[in-house]
Amino acid sequence: MINSGDTADGKGGLTAEIVFIALVICSALVRVVNIASPILEEHAFRQTQTAITIWTFVKEGISFFSYQTPVFGPPWQAPFEFPLFQAAAAIIVKAGVSSIDVAARLTNIIFFYLSAFFLFILCGRFFRERGIAYTIVLCYVLSPYTIFWSRTSMIDYASVACALGYFYFFLRLLEENEMLLSLGGAVVFGALGYLIKITTMPTVVIPLACFMVRQLWNNYNKTGVGLLSYLLSCLVHKKTFFIKLLMAIVVPFAAGCLWTIHADNVKNASLFTEWLTSGHLQGWNYGTWKQRVELSNWMTISGHIKPFMPFTFVLVPSGLVFALKHPRRYMEFIYTGLLGTLLTVLIFFNLYRAHNYYPMAVTPFLAVAAGFALYHIFLVLLKYKRDTSALHLKVCIAGVCLTLLGYYYIKTATAYLKLPLITNRYSTSTISDFLRTVTPPDEYIIITDHLWNPSILYYARRKGFMINKDYDYGARLLTFFKEHKFTTIVTVNDYPELLANWRYAVRLSPHGYKIIGYNVYKVTDDPKVYEDYKKINK
Repeated sequence: MINSGDTADGKGGLTAEIVFIALVICSALVRVVNIASPILEEHAFRQTQTAITIWTFVKEGISFFSYQTPVFGPPWQAPFEFPLFQAAAAIIVKAGVSSIDVAARLTNIIFFYLSAFFLFILCGRFFRERGIAYTIVLCYVLSPYTIFWSRTSMIDYASVACALGYFYFFLRLLEENEMLLSLGGAVVFGALGYLIKITTMPTVVIPLACFMVRQLWNNYNKTGVGLLSYLLSCLVHKKTFFIKLLMAIVVPFAAGCLWTIHADNVKNASLFTEWLTSGHLQGWNYGTWKQRVELSNWMTISGHIKPFMPFTFVLVPSGLVFALKHPRRYMEFIYTGLLGTLLTVLIFFNLYRAHNYYPMAVTPFLAVAAGFALYHIFLVLLKYKRDTSALHLKVCIAGVCLTLLGYYYIKTATAYLKLPLITNRYSTSTISDFLRTVTPPDEYIIITDHLWNPSILYYARRKGFMINKDYDYGARLLTFFKEHKFTTIVTVNDYPELLANWRYAVRLSPHGYKIIGYNVYKVTDDPKVYEDYKKINK
């Protein structure tokens, strides 16, 4: 016989699941608004750097270990991340999505929801109440920050998904001794996490290290023997387990190290990409101790994190406080997650200071703390009391809190999502459209005064060389341009020493294209070609 109370609880649980699923679906629908917009809304340099590799995969085939980012001249290679994201997007294009921009955005959205899935099942391992997991995941998928960045042409949520997958399978291996599936999952997702973006991995490696030390220490305390005796006993009686645990740690890390060595060797092979090796970028990646002690830098990083959700810096500390009244396992997950967040920021301090997209790596653990706080705030406010007046007061307070939270959420979302989701005033670069009309597909273009931004080349669908005027290439650069038959130059400022490298230079008239601020030249040493170039203006 079914108890009526059980039936009511079951209906309530079903209602909660329906609401949860409906809100997750809504979060996905929001992300596909204006999905065909050009990938220029913010950090266009990083978005188009990813997209131009997708274009080469579509045009010339997928190659994981010799892929092209054709912005520094032949041999067109400047590898950073393992191109899993780019390959997935290229497959989507070949499957029928004609726009690379749309395919890149869809790929990021798919990886984002894979990360949300792993976050959900991780919460299921640590929290008994399903409502806590629901609230955390909803904070994650409905965050204005994650809505914005999960629909860009960025690799970050691919690395976050793999990192959280590594976290989940490694925990299973550590706590349940499930060998084959857990070991395979930990090795595969861990390796991909390191390969795609190694700077993401400390967010999960640090919590996992804490859990591993805690597990070993608890086992040691149960034995009642000396530490040395315990370690020797483990090596004898649990040898297989420790070998597999070591494999789950070493193999992914080794994969990341080997990829970095491979990428550095490729970049060192060209005079014009050697400045992009990990050794040369150490100062840029890690920053200085002086930076870490300056309050203004911490305020800058806080400003990057603040759009995650309204009251971020109230809810996250509140989550820490609420965790103190719960089982130790709750505390461990929340506290180690935020410890990993803080130490990751400290390690890659300059990256988090310079780029507002880097906090993507830590958003899952911000969602854990903030969602845990929100769940308990409303649990306290709406907890049933026999006193009718007290209950009414709590309902009123909860209503006010919900109204304020909704107001500030809309305010934050409107400000942060205004360009991609509301106004959508982006148009493809007209300079790129012009370049497509005046250069055949096999001609190479020199871009100056545009720093590390491949957007012009990407939308022109041309290969080229982006000159960084802060870097001394030496006299070899001009010879390099002639050897590889570069024919077109795009400049913002005058660059006479570059134009003087050729006998003839023709400045092209825009022919109705809006290329304000740019000068486009065709260059050659051949007088016949020079006459042909002059005809373009006619």
